[in-house]
Amino acid sequence: MSLLQTDRRRQAGVGLLEVLIALLIIAIGALGYAGLQLTALRNSGDAADRAHAAMIAQDAIERIKSNPAMSDYYADPDNWPASANGSAGSPEDWKVCRDAVCTAEEMADWDIKQLVWAASTSLLGGRVMATDCDFGSLGCVVVSWDEQAPALCLSEDGINTADDSQCLVMEIQR
Repeated sequence: MSLLQTDRRRQAGVGLLEVLIALLIIAIGALGYAGLQLTALRNSGDAADRAHAAMIAQDAIERIKSNPAMSDYYADPDNWPASANGSAGSPEDWKVCRDAVCTAEEMADWDIKQLVWAASTSLLGGRVMATDCDFGSLGCVVVSWDEQAPALCLSEDGINTADDSQCLVMEIQR
């Protein structure tokens, strides 16, 4: 037996082993890439929710600022529904203040109904509330989603910044 034949026998199957190792490395890379895609998808959904919440909160602040006589009415959490009640159409009990003369209180009630409807139809389990902030002289507009109660977005120390917090809080000078 020659030396060349002995080397070939020792190397038999080495090429197949190299191919299997390469496939394993490629599979691990593909799993990593799939994980990145899932994370990006989840984060883009969260970003969309936060963008909708920011628009709703900005709308609420503009409505509160344009009706200063009723700022205490807006800041009372009892005037904001506690549950998300979105529907495909507009709420039937809206008094249309665009086409009629409304008092400041009727306008505030109309604003709240529109904001609650906007939050519950554009965010899954969306809710909105304005209240006095416990941690300063500012008012807070709170928009929450995924069935999180807006009151849980605020604490005595400030805004809830927990990782599982599904809310946006904007402060407003009253």
